[in-house]
Amino acid sequence: MDTYKISFRKLINNNLAKNSAIVFAGSMAGNVLAYVYHLLMGRLLGPAGYGELSSLLSIFYIFFVPIGVAQTVLVKFISGFKARGDVGQAKSLYWSVTKIVAVISLVGLPVILVAAPWVTSFLHLSSLVLFILVYLIFVITLLSIAPVSMLQGYQRFVWISVFGVAAVAIKILLSVPMTTWGVYGVLLAAALAAAFTYVLYYFPLRFVLTAKSEKSRLSKRDAFRFALPTLLIQLGITSLYTTDIILVRHFFSSPEAGVYAAIAILGKVIFYASSSVSLVLFPVLSERTASGAATKRLTASAIGGVAAISAGITILYFLFPHLIVGLLFGNAYAGAGSFLGSFGIFLALYSIGGIIVTACLALGRTGIWFVPVICAILQIAGITVWHGNIATVISLNIGICMLYVLGSAAYYLKGAYAKI
Repeated sequence: MDTYKISFRKLINNNLAKNSAIVFAGSMAGNVLAYVYHLLMGRLLGPAGYGELSSLLSIFYIFFVPIGVAQTVLVKFISGFKARGDVGQAKSLYWSVTKIVAVISLVGLPVILVAAPWVTSFLHLSSLVLFILVYLIFVITLLSIAPVSMLQGYQRFVWISVFGVAAVAIKILLSVPMTTWGVYGVLLAAALAAAFTYVLYYFPLRFVLTAKSEKSRLSKRDAFRFALPTLLIQLGITSLYTTDIILVRHFFSSPEAGVYAAIAILGKVIFYASSSVSLVLFPVLSERTASGAATKRLTASAIGGVAAISAGITILYFLFPHLIVGLLFGNAYAGAGSFLGSFGIFLALYSIGGIIVTACLALGRTGIWFVPVICAILQIAGITVWHGNIATVISLNIGICMLYVLGSAAYYLKGAYAKI
């Protein structure tokens, strides 16, 4: 019994585990509210209105790849400022990024105004004003890169979780009454919710924003040298869990593609469940790297945590596949149960490879980019050539992700235990 108490105490005192649990709880609450939001909008707007809203939100999601890259780069350097106690440089970087975003937003506005009629026609929108409202939401989200990166870099994970949930809750509260104005009202509510959340960021960041500014010694060359491989990594890892769905849609019949899509949605539960560890690991490991502290044990704990979470969910998928599919998708997708366990192995390997890549990025070892990129290319080529059935595609995905894990681990170990 004492052994269990000691183990439990160690788990509670483990910052990685504690912060990961905080982020996980926040992300799960946010995801539930996001589901409620879409359920309400679907009912209140009706099929036509909700279809229009969904197409506009799809455009918005495309913009997130460069946002993700920018945030990763900022968190890396902000973590370094935290390690050295350079709050003044953090403040300088905050306002520099805000000014750059403001300039980009103003320059992009004429482009959006020119593109609006074409997008409106292509998506059969009721008005080009809707597309412009989406751009407004994007601009506010872009401005939020600086405060969100600052919170993550300074490891204010409770605030990250609180604001993540609050943003969706505020959007629901504003959107429901504003559905009387249709999609216009919903998009306007989303813009107001984003703006209100942006203002709230000031409160936990007062210690940075009220500090005396110091000229940042961060060079554009260093930022670019980190940003380019980060972009390649983001493209590679995104391709690994999205391209298979696109190719299955192309090569298979509609019913088979629908079954595969259902499997993929359930499989991604593994990725989302373990992603909280990655979000916490990156700034913590970046700070330790900047201060010269030990990193091996922390990295090993993160990999072990992701492996345990992934294995646990995968085992459930093998034990109760048909029950899980039936409860969430209904009898129409009954065939998906036969593939759920093996798809779980694919996403478990993907998640483990992802945490190793995150660790390498935090350590500044950006040469890891070639592993996810090569694996993504091999996946595309493999599915294009071998796509006899769903089982074949999943088996190929498992093989590619085994290579992803082994390649990432080999790269990490080479730098961790060898002087080259």
